[in-house]
Amino acid sequence: MSNYESDNGPSFDEATDMNNQFERFELLSAYMDGEVTAAERQQVQQLLDTDPQFHQLYTQLLRLQREIPTVPVPTSSPETQPLSDLVFASIDRQHRVRRLTLVGGFALAALVVGLVSNLWWRDNSLIPYHAQNSPLPTDVEVDSLTIALNRPMVEIPPDAQ
Repeated sequence: MSNYESDNGPSFDEATDMNNQFERFELLSAYMDGEVTAAERQQVQQLLDTDPQFHQLYTQLLRLQREIPTVPVPTSSPETQPLSDLVFASIDRQHRVRRLTLVGGFALAALVVGLVSNLWWRDNSLIPYHAQNSPLPTDVEVDSLTIALNRPMVEIPPDAQ
């Protein structure tokens, strides 16, 4: 056999042998379940008498067949409701964080846009606008701003009272 054949997986003979082993296993399994014909039963009996590997496989399968019913089965299943509650709580927490992040991002963006637009459109400059300290006009008389409360500016007709 060349190195090429040995490096590329199983040869034809090995593949045929694996198929035969699988077929023999299925035949033995069917024999143990009582699902074989008379001819197949006779073939299995002959293989059990002549092939030690086949007999060992039969012994192992018999032991498994006997011991499987004795394997303890848990009587109660674990509670699924607490696990389900934890999963949904985690999902809700993730949605809340995403929602807060999104709302916070929009609020921050609105604040930045408001500040920039306020500074930009006021005299088209980015310099903050401060109130100017200018004196009050001097030509306005203080007396003219006085309103007489006991004398109305317009005469009120007597029949309206």
